[in-house]
Amino acid sequence: MKNLTMGLARLSRQVAVASLIAGGALLGVINSAPKASAGLCQSISIPAYFYPGTYWQKANGAAPRVGVMIMNPNSGSGTAKNTDYVTAVKNAQAAGIKVIGYVYTSYGTRSATAVKTEIDQYKTWYAVDGIFLDEVAKSTNNLAYYTNLANYIRNTKGTLVMLNPGTAPAEDYIKLADITVVFEDTYSNYQNWQAPAWLFNYPANKFAHLIHNTFGTTEMNNAIGLALVRNAGTIYVTDDVLPNPWDTLPTYWTNELTAMTTKCST
Repeated sequence: MKNLTMGLARLSRQVAVASLIAGGALLGVINSAPKASAGLCQSISIPAYFYPGTYWQKANGAAPRVGVMIMNPNSGSGTAKNTDYVTAVKNAQAAGIKVIGYVYTSYGTRSATAVKTEIDQYKTWYAVDGIFLDEVAKSTNNLAYYTNLANYIRNTKGTLVMLNPGTAPAEDYIKLADITVVFEDTYSNYQNWQAPAWLFNYPANKFAHLIHNTFGTTEMNNAIGLALVRNAGTIYVTDDVLPNPWDTLPTYWTNELTAMTTKCST
């Protein structure tokens, strides 16, 4: 995803789905999941791969529904501090949004030293609230590499750790991160996606779903409803497309904010 990423009560999946259908029927295929979170109101985590300006201002105006923004000046921190981003980060934080810095890891093959350099730059230049590690491996073979980086992030101020394997990784990664992106793909593929059963053993706020190529309010509403019963506490849905589906806000942005509110599970 380069610049082209508590203890809640449980109720049965059937009850959660019935509740959603009562407020507006879900379309598509809902996977067989043993449980879904009750009392869940999702938040939005935006891959803000766009320059400070109107989109950042719109996101700030949507707090607290928007909980996290992932800044990405140049497929990472860039080569020097950018004062426009300094201002944008401060404004978002003042609105109550956590801003975290994008760093790619090449699925565990990028030098940990290079990754740590970018982590330091984000923290020094922008006083970020944490780090978003992208291109994360999913095998336990790379767990030591990511444990090292997560510990490094938490050594200094700005401790939120968000990992993006883009799919469900080995379960140990969920324990390592604050938030893990377990789905990053198109709406078409999301309709039939199967959430692993063990995912429902964790609070929904441990998981994020990023869904692009979602066209129109019907698909957007359906995606948010599916995410709710799939135990995703944070979500972002957009009609933006590849090669960089994160370089703008969706055309239905206002409707998405409304849908996020109305589809809370009770």
